[in-house]
Amino acid sequence: MTLENYFAILRDGSWHNMNELSDRLSMPPNRLIELSRFLSEHGLAKYDEKENRIRLEPKWKLLLPEEEQPTEPKTALATIIIPPDSSVDVQSMQIRNLSGVELEITLRLNGKITELAIKI
Repeated sequence: MTLENYFAILRDGSWHNMNELSDRLSMPPNRLIELSRFLSEHGLAKYDEKENRIRLEPKWKLLLPEEEQPTEPKTALATIIIPPDSSVDVQSMQIRNLSGVELEITLRLNGKITELAIKI
């Protein structure tokens, strides 16, 4: 049993029966009750001795990390016009226009440059 597992179960803010919690965490009920009393005394959780249940105080729920959800990388599209004999830095990459005409550059970025188009 780790505290991380304990708080992961309590994260939802609802009441949890100590016997069920003990089974889920593979922790002896007397140690779980001792921990729950301690957290209750310090204002982190609400321990109901009469009903033998515990819940996390709502204000502390915000401090616990949410389970990470996989996210799709965001795609950004940028168009840059580079005057003749000039340069621009994009993501630690320098793009130089060594020609005598303006260059229109379109970039597609998914965390890194994935596409570069040059229009003269």
